[in-house]
Amino acid sequence: MKILLISGFLGAGKTTFIKELIRQTGTKAVIMENEYGDNNLDSLDIQNAAQKKDEVKVLEFMEGCVCCTMKDSFVNSVFAIYSSLSPEYLIIEPTGVGKLSNIINNLKPLLGENVSLLKPCVVISPEGYEENMRQWQALYEDQIKSAQTVIFSKCENTDPNILESVSDKVKKLNPNANIISRHYTTMDTTWWNSLLDIGADELAKGDGALGGDISFSEVSITEGGLHNAGELIVFLEDCLHGEFGKVARAKGTLWVDTEFVRFDLADRMYIMSDSPDDKCQCVVIGQGLDEKKIRERLSPGRKFLRR
Repeated sequence: MKILLISGFLGAGKTTFIKELIRQTGTKAVIMENEYGDNNLDSLDIQNAAQKKDEVKVLEFMEGCVCCTMKDSFVNSVFAIYSSLSPEYLIIEPTGVGKLSNIINNLKPLLGENVSLLKPCVVISPEGYEENMRQWQALYEDQIKSAQTVIFSKCENTDPNILESVSDKVKKLNPNANIISRHYTTMDTTWWNSLLDIGADELAKGDGALGGDISFSEVSITEGGLHNAGELIVFLEDCLHGEFGKVARAKGTLWVDTEFVRFDLADRMYIMSDSPDDKCQCVVIGQGLDEKKIRERLSPGRKFLRR
């Protein structure tokens, strides 16, 4: 079994990248999703993207970060996948709040003749690089330093000067990394296939100078709704301006007026769109979150009635 780690900070675009990897390579892989909080939004996205439902098996690992607090359960789960399913490839998407170096170290006891680690990848958004480095430097640097392939996302229309500047900064942090300093959709089939057949050159040893793991919290909501789209916009703006604490990511589906709406906030930006889902499922992730205020804003208890 070959293990491919696809890391990246919250909202970097890991799930979208994995969907493209599956499409480009036609790989029938087992995908292990380390969802943060009580939600399976990313798992559903990947499963729905598969042309055939039996092409990809998505397993969820929730309520904890595989890099630290849940490491024993994580290793046991990976071993169970190997022993029971024995896939050729296991793609692991860790939650965006974990140190990649710790995740690699946690996998070391499993590695051997029949289980190997491919070159770990980290997905980063060049537009959000400076802000993420300012707010979450220890975590962000660890992910970049521990990866062997650094992949740019969300940069189809990014100024080439920004791409060059971020590429130079990444290179200073990790001189040996293969940096894909343009959007990954421009890469050819040979490159996509290479992600699945080249083993790791050297396993990460971690960097104690970067400090301990950053503590994040989450608020998961499975029943919620708003009267109109304007209320959702105000909620997302308030997330950006610290009304509920230091929000790093908010995403999910809410009943808004007469329909379900999908929203996604990351990198100081947000989008809203029609949702194919038929139930409410949201998560807000960050530090110092005011859970009561978040629930009050999104709860049907605010005299909200679904029509």
